[in-house]
Amino acid sequence: MPAQAWITLIVGLIAVVGVVGTVSQRTRADNRSQSWQRITWCLERTVSENDDEAALGWKVFGTVATTPFIARSDRDTLQAIADLTVKPQDYLAEPAETGDNENDTETENPR
Repeated sequence: MPAQAWITLIVGLIAVVGVVGTVSQRTRADNRSQSWQRITWCLERTVSENDDEAALGWKVFGTVATTPFIARSDRDTLQAIADLTVKPQDYLAEPAETGDNENDTETENPR
């Protein structure tokens, strides 16, 4: 095979690899974008006053958050959102004590 044919073959293979890489990257980016749109939809449902709608939002959120299209850092963000929403008392400051004992309902046991 002459040198010109080899060069043409190599350039053609490089072009094919480039196109495949570009299509693959575009597909991953589109999948991530769609996943975030679904997550946004879910989070909007989770704050609904309708319990059934909120439950649906959390169920779909759990499914979408585990898809392979989401990066590890994004998954960590989603976990933080879920943790904060499910257990907000862990992240909120304790109320300050006023030192006012008038409202205490406990009574002392005299012995």
